[in-house]
Amino acid sequence: MMLELLREEEEDDQLLLMHRNKRRNPISNLFLTRKSEGFFEKLIKGHLVTDDIKFREFFRLNRRQFYFVLSLIKNQIQKTPTMRWQEPITPEEKLAVTLR
Repeated sequence: MMLELLREEEEDDQLLLMHRNKRRNPISNLFLTRKSEGFFEKLIKGHLVTDDIKFREFFRLNRRQFYFVLSLIKNQIQKTPTMRWQEPITPEEKLAVTLR
């Protein structure tokens, strides 16, 4: 009986060590380049911000309306940076994706 308990405890210790030693998967390049190559950066900031007509066609809101809606919901959808997500998606990006 005592031998069996020791064996179970040893197995538990091994499982804990195996779980603790697992490394997280590295962050994908897709997420690392989001700030420079993402949908929002390329399309919205690169093209639509300078063209009022295209902006309205794309979002069905003009720029003033877009930023008014953003001002209403910004605090509710804004995330603070964490160890896992050091650069969370901005409220502006979230609204753009939601409207699209």
